[in-house]
Amino acid sequence: MRSINSYRIFIIALTTIAFLISIDSTYSQSPKHFDYVDSFIAMDSTQLRYNTQTFLHGRNHFFLRSGRALMVIQSDKVDVGPAINYWLFDAGNPKQSGKKIHAFNFNPQTGNVFSSTLQVVIRNVPFSAFGEQTKVHWIEEDGIPLIEGIWWADGIRVTEQFIGLPEKETFQRSIFLEGVDLSGEVEVKLRLMMPFGNCTIHDSVFSGYAGDAPVAMTVSASGFPIQFDEKERFVDIGPILINPGQKIKINTYLLLSLPAEPQSSEYIVNQAKTLMKDKGASDLERAKQKWASMSTVQTSDNVIKEIYDHARYSLENFATEEGRINAGYLQYNSEWIRDGSCTALGALMAGNFEMARAMGNHMLTEMITESGVTMIGGGFANPDREQLDQMGEMLHFLRCYVDWTGDESLIRQNRTKILAMIERPLNPVFLDQTGMVHNRREFWERTFDDAYELIYQTYVILGLREACKLAQLIGAEDKVEHWQKTADRMLDAMLSHPEKALVNDGHLIKRRNVTGEIADYFSGYAGYVYDCPQTVTFHHRLLPDATQALPIAFRVIDTQSDLATNTLNELEKLWNARWFSGGYSRYNSSSEPNQVGPWAFATCFIMRGQHEARLFERSRRSLEYLHSIPGGTTGAWFEEIPATRGTSKWDGVICWSTGEMTLFIIRHYLGIRFEGPQLVIQPALYPDNPPVIADLRLRNGRLRLDIEGSGTIKKAIVNGEIVLPGPDGAIRLGPDSMSGTIVIKTR
Repeated sequence: MRSINSYRIFIIALTTIAFLISIDSTYSQSPKHFDYVDSFIAMDSTQLRYNTQTFLHGRNHFFLRSGRALMVIQSDKVDVGPAINYWLFDAGNPKQSGKKIHAFNFNPQTGNVFSSTLQVVIRNVPFSAFGEQTKVHWIEEDGIPLIEGIWWADGIRVTEQFIGLPEKETFQRSIFLEGVDLSGEVEVKLRLMMPFGNCTIHDSVFSGYAGDAPVAMTVSASGFPIQFDEKERFVDIGPILINPGQKIKINTYLLLSLPAEPQSSEYIVNQAKTLMKDKGASDLERAKQKWASMSTVQTSDNVIKEIYDHARYSLENFATEEGRINAGYLQYNSEWIRDGSCTALGALMAGNFEMARAMGNHMLTEMITESGVTMIGGGFANPDREQLDQMGEMLHFLRCYVDWTGDESLIRQNRTKILAMIERPLNPVFLDQTGMVHNRREFWERTFDDAYELIYQTYVILGLREACKLAQLIGAEDKVEHWQKTADRMLDAMLSHPEKALVNDGHLIKRRNVTGEIADYFSGYAGYVYDCPQTVTFHHRLLPDATQALPIAFRVIDTQSDLATNTLNELEKLWNARWFSGGYSRYNSSSEPNQVGPWAFATCFIMRGQHEARLFERSRRSLEYLHSIPGGTTGAWFEEIPATRGTSKWDGVICWSTGEMTLFIIRHYLGIRFEGPQLVIQPALYPDNPPVIADLRLRNGRLRLDIEGSGTIKKAIVNGEIVLPGPDGAIRLGPDSMSGTIVIKTR
């Protein structure tokens, strides 16, 4: 062990010396010849890690998609290179987007994607975005979300705006130059690099390859000179003369051809020429119409508004038109039914019905076997390691899909497979005489002794209840009584079985072995990272676990009961367990085999339970935490915020977290759900919250919900008619009242 540590110290020392030497050589160049991009070409291992690591302090990722092309825009505050770069992937190939080094435009010789950087050249000095003085954020322009970066080149304020044009594998990059702090006229050039590889010029189109993907670049320069340099692979626009206060706009377009085929190069050049005829106007109009159809939430509570907006902007870019996602971008390179179902549910809550349907169809046709086994990590596990929650997650999404869209075809077309999936957990290999299901796999995918997992019971109960509501569509009316009795028996056993109930000391517990003892202390499960608790310590506990909040969030148990309150109190042990910044870990940190730290979607689980239990102070704390961490401004949350160095290299962006955000706003905050054929509205705004206006896509129409402010409902005005709340304080509307305007008056 001592010799291993000495070796590590020696390697770290060498790396540090090399890094310091590279910094010294970088900054010793004369200003006249200094090129910020080229200065980072001589990479050592430390710089390569900084360039390709997903999680880094001050680093955020914004997702844009156009057809199959995925652009991940990276913004940095730490000065490890230009502050704005992008990585190009094939969204239809999850295995590619698992690592940054697989990006089409990653240059293995330089270890970066700095060729994506915009340079503003003034008197032979190239400027690029410097992190400390760069802002990158979402904005809406003419109803279309776009990513905007703002930075300075001397006295010129530079604005870059990125949009993914619908369906075409094309990204528009608009560049604005504004003489904000100039005292006189300045001459500049704009320089855009093509990815590494050979490049050729075809009229006004610069084409070549990014890795094995054909790419093309073209410019709408409003009369400014354009120079293409094939050897050095750059486009220079200018000279451009800028006067104090003057603002100039230039549009550039980057096109990819995916999947790459023998004729792709010729095709993409022709596409670029066609695009320039109307300068993308028709594509932007289609984008405007698409975004106008989706749901919006307006309020002066910026945390609510921004969480919802950033999540709905990003969700659109996570899935291809065929419904395929990578469950963990820049990390997992695979697909799960649970991640897909929860992401698709989030898309529904954003009003993106097309994405939800495509994802549902993809999961039903490609990710579930004829015998009802659901996909885990791109494959299928043996019964001892199946994830029994996945049936419930998928059925819950499908029932919500029918309720929100009115579209029954997705269910009817796949009824045989859906029926097999419902019946799968009821197989005697899982369901025993207690009335509960069991196996060795737990929710977070570790393998322990055979046991009853709380969240498996919860989701099987939920799935069976949803199956009863969908029974007519799948031709299974004769199954309803059996499914309902099975769900009721499972819930009763979960809460009150004399020997194996998943309750202890007045609160829910995660897991109980089939032999009857609580599954808490354990040993023998290896860690994956050198500094994670499972590797370096000897005492490991499972309890508490964030999934204990989900029976509350889904109203499987009484949300106002002592059991719910006691469970949420127990989960407070996960807040700031081994860190200071807030957030909940997914389970007791002592048993972490890899990702130590607060998890975004685990925090969402608990936040949803807190809100349903009306623990508003805790719920608000959770929401503000999620708004403040990386992802809160992008809509692309990291899986977790690392608490150790080793785990920071594993961290990726999880679509599921984004889906949880829109679900929280619509279902829990605005309080919109379905009970049979009725739409139920029961807002749960935070105390002293301002008014909220939600314009929601619902079936073939729109529902405009105008909530006066926080408080209980006094009455609702539904398309001019007064409707009083029921005994539980909720408004219930039939199918004929699910469109138009609803004004909620509160007291």
